[in-house]
Amino acid sequence: MSVWRESWNQGYLCVTGENDRLTVTLVPHRGGKIVSLFDKLSGKEWIHRTDRPWDPLEGTADWGKGDQGGWDEMFPTITPSACPDEGWKHLSFPDHGEVWNRPWRHVLEGEQLQLEIDGVDYPYTLRKTISLGDNVLKFRYELENRAETAFSYLWAAHPLLRVKPGMKLNVSPAEGEIQLTYSHRGRLGSQHDYARYPIAQAKDGAAVDLSTLEMASGGHAEKYYFTKPLAEGYAGIGDPASGEGLVFRFDPNDVPYLAVWAHYGAFGDYTFAIEPATGYLDSVQEAFNRGKVKRVAGYGKAHWQLEVEVEAKALPDGGAR
Repeated sequence: MSVWRESWNQGYLCVTGENDRLTVTLVPHRGGKIVSLFDKLSGKEWIHRTDRPWDPLEGTADWGKGDQGGWDEMFPTITPSACPDEGWKHLSFPDHGEVWNRPWRHVLEGEQLQLEIDGVDYPYTLRKTISLGDNVLKFRYELENRAETAFSYLWAAHPLLRVKPGMKLNVSPAEGEIQLTYSHRGRLGSQHDYARYPIAQAKDGAAVDLSTLEMASGGHAEKYYFTKPLAEGYAGIGDPASGEGLVFRFDPNDVPYLAVWAHYGAFGDYTFAIEPATGYLDSVQEAFNRGKVKRVAGYGKAHWQLEVEVEAKALPDGGAR
């Protein structure tokens, strides 16, 4: 059984859900952002937070103008992009999309939190329902297209995680090919270059193990997509020493792509994001051009789900990490 309660932080209403194992906190009026996912068993906080204040956000603000922490929703694009659909090509979607920094309506219904937001100019409504299982955070998404023409969209989760060097990224299959959207100082190449996973070759010839989180002292950062849909809708990150981990599960028919944002101190912070996505290479226009985008029919609806399972061992003394 889970319970939900409301509180205030930095002038914003926060909504917290809790059961015997997990506590999750969201801020509906800051894009429905998740600011905490806490495992009571291990005392582990999984969400990366910064000390930047929660200043008011404009609807067109770049993501870098925010607090640069937490778990945001990116929709209907990640990088700034024109709408690729006939009749709507005059629309431009801003950095990280148009739902991460605007207020979502929310309502508590029993053991569920329901949130929704409308498009700025395009007539869509994006809804998400959040609930807690024993050790699982569950999301159900619904996209309603209120226009008569089909709508192309790119949704991606953007959970900035509180991690440490030596943690392991686990995907299925464990080997394959990736395509870069960013590599700091061009370490692995330029935008849209290809590399191998898990062992990529840097420009200087060094081998880079992408499956092992690096030290912050290196000052590296990469964003990349696995070029092929995963064999399973599965991606996890774990600490071999402590047994702590998070596992992301999704239906690859609905969410066929997986991106990774590895930020090892290049811009000050140290964090890592596993990003299940419905489209490919950050721009909804680029995804459309490549035929790697989801579309919802005129007056139609699309649905997808995401589950995040917490794995951990109890602390011997019951204390927090």
